[in-house]
Amino acid sequence: MKVVKVRSPFIIEVNEAGAIGSKIELFIYNNGSGVPATPTYTLSKPNPSATQLSTSYNVSNFVKEYIDNIKASYINYYGAVEENNEWVFFKVKRYKLVGSTYTLLDTLDYVGVNGFSNYTDGNQTPSEVKVLLLSNPSINNYYYKQSTYPSDTLQYLNILVDKPTANTTIVNIKYERIDGLAVYNNNANFNPSGTGIFNIKLPLTLAKIDGNFINSCKVTVTYTPVSGSPIINSFYSYPIEECKYTPVLCDFINRYGGWQTITFFKAQTNAISVKGSEYNLLPSAINYNVNKGQSKVFNINGTQTVKLNTGWVDENYNELITDLLLSETVLLDNKPVKVKTQSHTFKTQLKDKMINFEIDFEYAFDLINNVI
Repeated sequence: MKVVKVRSPFIIEVNEAGAIGSKIELFIYNNGSGVPATPTYTLSKPNPSATQLSTSYNVSNFVKEYIDNIKASYINYYGAVEENNEWVFFKVKRYKLVGSTYTLLDTLDYVGVNGFSNYTDGNQTPSEVKVLLLSNPSINNYYYKQSTYPSDTLQYLNILVDKPTANTTIVNIKYERIDGLAVYNNNANFNPSGTGIFNIKLPLTLAKIDGNFINSCKVTVTYTPVSGSPIINSFYSYPIEECKYTPVLCDFINRYGGWQTITFFKAQTNAISVKGSEYNLLPSAINYNVNKGQSKVFNINGTQTVKLNTGWVDENYNELITDLLLSETVLLDNKPVKVKTQSHTFKTQLKDKMINFEIDFEYAFDLINNVI
């Protein structure tokens, strides 16, 4: 599979000798719906000149329309797949125009996720991969440790896997206890009878349903193809105890196009701001009612803001904060918000010693329901 981050341009180029123009057919569809019978979009261009034969098409914006990130649906065990609207498939057919006839050049298949690439990465040219973790595995994941859990679900990371064969392509998911107090693991193969491309949810730990993982956890996904060496992806998660403040879960779509969670463990400050339109009133009579006042505010509504602190975190949290500020979809405890913080100073252990990030949010809805 070739994975495209659709928040950055993805260019399809046609450059054929003897052609006077080109055309591409774009077939876009979500998991479970199948390839459309007719193209979702058809784009065509003439060549710029007789000597300039290259024509290019940026398809990212067309594909992005079919991705709708709403919220992360937490789980307690591995094996569940992501909601179909959170990612997308698309097929590109390239044609060259000779005379008045279009000739098919090739057909290319891609997977689209709502991520982005950096400017320094250059032009986006996705390579063929069999498994792709939609997160940075070098960043430790921290979650709220409780003696008993009010629910049995936990935040997760996404991983894309391409399983071309049913029983000879093995995707093994393993959870290991790593606190050194005991040797304990839980592992199983994912969907041994299924084939296709899957977007799998990987809970950060199994602590919600198995107390053996309460202290720390290593998650390893081993992809064993029909031929060749196994491909291994792994990440770590650790619990943090917080007895003073109520932690807040912040879910957002990261640069890789998958769900990521930052737990803000420390102090929070809530506030509201109210605005309306003020008008002077005309008295109904010369002997007016003094209780009505001379001015009145109409169309009053307000918004709520909250300032949150992460607590002491690792230096590589700079990447997570950058992704948070650049994310188009952010939720606090499953409520949609806008990130009001517009700048971020990168912090280092050398200079700042202990690292804490403070972020301002505004809830993305009015306090008074005015939806019509």
